[in-house]
Amino acid sequence: MRLSTINLVNSLKNKLLEFPQIVNCLEKKDISFIEKVFFWIKQTEEIFSTYNISEVSELAGVRSKILTPKYSDMRSISVKKSQLSIASQSLYELQHTVLNVLHRYDGKLEECRELVRQLLLIVSQTHTIQYNSDLPFDQFINELWQFINTNEQLKAGAVRLRTVLIMDDIRILIAEEVNVEDFVNNEVHGVR
Repeated sequence: MRLSTINLVNSLKNKLLEFPQIVNCLEKKDISFIEKVFFWIKQTEEIFSTYNISEVSELAGVRSKILTPKYSDMRSISVKKSQLSIASQSLYELQHTVLNVLHRYDGKLEECRELVRQLLLIVSQTHTIQYNSDLPFDQFINELWQFINTNEQLKAGAVRLRTVLIMDDIRILIAEEVNVEDFVNNEVHGVR
């Protein structure tokens, strides 16, 4: 079963927005820095695992490097200092891994968003569908999507959207990108 690309992109953006706080902990020599890094890595690994993103192994690899001093026979440097050093040196690698994954999925989402804009522009020019404020907005979105799915000119765009996104994501993009004013019956509002 495919999952929401919109939710994935939002989750990864949120994880990246948390990153400056982790760096601040390092800067302030916060004693909980390593625990915060671990917590961040594990949460991000969970997101990657849920979406079957192979870069989860890169995150796990960084986590294993940070854990290694606990099991080392060399005790000349304290375990905590060694872990702190490895964790601080790994911050850029962690951020870079998540950013690369985000760019990949955000890029696909933006392509779909642009396609939705184009499809909605074509639909609005047909004057076939009119927005009725008395009806639920969801009904209007479903009507637009149904038209896109059944119109011979627009079907190919609908197929492209369905191959990349789940239905809920497609509906969200339509709702975000539709300009209701383009679908208001102009004659009713005194414009001819």
